[in-house]
Amino acid sequence: MSPCTFLRSIKKLGTQRKCLILIAVAAMPFIILSFTRSRNNLVSSNLNGRQTFALKYRRKAGLNNDVTHEIRERFANRRQHLQQQCEKMHGYFEIQNSENAVKEHLTIDKKNKLVYCAIEKIGCTFWKRVFQIINGFKNVSDPFHIQGIRAYEGYLTAKGMTFDRIHYLLRQSQKFMFVREPYERLLSGYVDKLFAPNAAYWSFIGTFIVQQFRENATAEAKRCGHDVTFEEFVRYFIHSQHNNMRRDAHFVPNFEHCRPCEIDYEYIGKLETFEEDTLFLLKELKLDDKVQFDNFEKETERDAIVDAADYVFSMQRAITRCMTMHEALYRAYRKLQIRGIISKDVPFPFEGDTSREIGIDEYKKALLQAHARSGPTSSRKSNRKEAFLEAYSTLPHELLMQLKDDLSIDANLFDYEVLPKSLMQRDSYVPRFHYFSIN
Repeated sequence: MSPCTFLRSIKKLGTQRKCLILIAVAAMPFIILSFTRSRNNLVSSNLNGRQTFALKYRRKAGLNNDVTHEIRERFANRRQHLQQQCEKMHGYFEIQNSENAVKEHLTIDKKNKLVYCAIEKIGCTFWKRVFQIINGFKNVSDPFHIQGIRAYEGYLTAKGMTFDRIHYLLRQSQKFMFVREPYERLLSGYVDKLFAPNAAYWSFIGTFIVQQFRENATAEAKRCGHDVTFEEFVRYFIHSQHNNMRRDAHFVPNFEHCRPCEIDYEYIGKLETFEEDTLFLLKELKLDDKVQFDNFEKETERDAIVDAADYVFSMQRAITRCMTMHEALYRAYRKLQIRGIISKDVPFPFEGDTSREIGIDEYKKALLQAHARSGPTSSRKSNRKEAFLEAYSTLPHELLMQLKDDLSIDANLFDYEVLPKSLMQRDSYVPRFHYFSIN
């Protein structure tokens, strides 16, 4: 109906009806505006955490040209540094992992033409969950919604592939890997696999260490391998590197897993900048529409807490053959303190409950509450530094120098200090809080 026709039809109506129609017409723009605002508010309120986080990230790094350029340049510098070091260190490959071991670490996505070299203790559980998602194995978009202990299936590796096939895939794909400061990674491997309750590693590695490197070991220690010290562990690591005995991927240096001087990785991420590098790579590799997060930092810490609880309870029967469950839960708690996830100032929630049975749900809840009481991440960073110094201060000088030699290839290839400056104060370090005390 045209405006003129509309006005002529109004003239034929009674006064009361005319008033009602004119009021309605006058109010219509306000009704439409109100509806539009309500709809926009509804849409805004329905933006879930992932979208909100994505918007924040785009402002922070994704659409911020300066930050994006800085991160891209960082990756380029790492790659260039590695290539320069590879030209100098021709003999480094003499002590590498076998070809089969390297194949197992190459994680492949044919559809997106990606190859990721997974190295233990450097966020590989996270990235394996990403590969599960992009392969459609898990109907989720947030990797942290997949249990860490379920992250070992649903993706393809190069295991069993011929050299020609691997060569073709590498040539067609974008390749990336993550590395970590070698001294930190070695300590993390010890904490995760030997200090914290882990019956499988106690049996395979712990018993070997006790029998080979401890004088007057008790029958229980020889049978269980549950109380290995960091010094004993370092002696084992050096021995295993030189004698090729009982080597394990969680302790073997970064470079041995990925053949970085033979495979040209376009991107080399570092655990020290893991969040920033990861978010950049997801966008760069066009995975950010498939892989999203509510809050990366918070989810990372919560994931570590839940994983620690899941792991200790999954091995409960085997663990309690060598120690009480109370002690095992205490060690798992201490691991989270060493990692700086729970503050050293928040005491173990079950200190006096040595005989009471504690269930997994109660334990998880207590860990999450302890984490909530631990303050911001910045206030917990000191935990990691103190635990690092405490552990390495137990090593005799000559043992530390031997270790330096065995970690120097990693340090040189990936631009880390051959001997961290922080270890210069190890001889005078007096711990105020004993992270590794289990008595």
